[in-house]
Amino acid sequence: MKLNLGCGFRKQKGFCNIDNRPEVEPDLVCDVIQGLPFDDDSVDMVLANDFLEHIPIGKTVGVIFEIWRVLKPGGTFESLTPATDGRGAWQDPTHVSFWNQNSWLYYIVDEYRELYGIKAKFEGHVQDHITNSALHIIHTHAVLKAVK
Repeated sequence: MKLNLGCGFRKQKGFCNIDNRPEVEPDLVCDVIQGLPFDDDSVDMVLANDFLEHIPIGKTVGVIFEIWRVLKPGGTFESLTPATDGRGAWQDPTHVSFWNQNSWLYYIVDEYRELYGIKAKFEGHVQDHITNSALHIIHTHAVLKAVK
């Protein structure tokens, strides 16, 4: 099973496309902040493109935990989020949390996780990509594996 969180009008073939807005006609209407309706260790991949920046600060750790919870051990979590190092994070008034490469340290590095009691643990690669040089938009791309 593969999930595409916050699909909007960008549905992915072969994924369960999830959004909290019924008007975009997702496969599943779900407010991920309230949890995902899937069993522990039941999902192979979670895709979250231009999604996490719409999760309010204070709720992001819980959402990342839900993603980790449903992923199988070694399951893939891929996120593309406007980086604070560019204008993309700040220009959209609907963005309510802000991300960059360092944000992922709290889910990858044990010392950070332990300091804040973060259970979700991942390993993988995080890097920035210039996605629109004219508008100075940079996205942080994380490709992570669930460690359990």
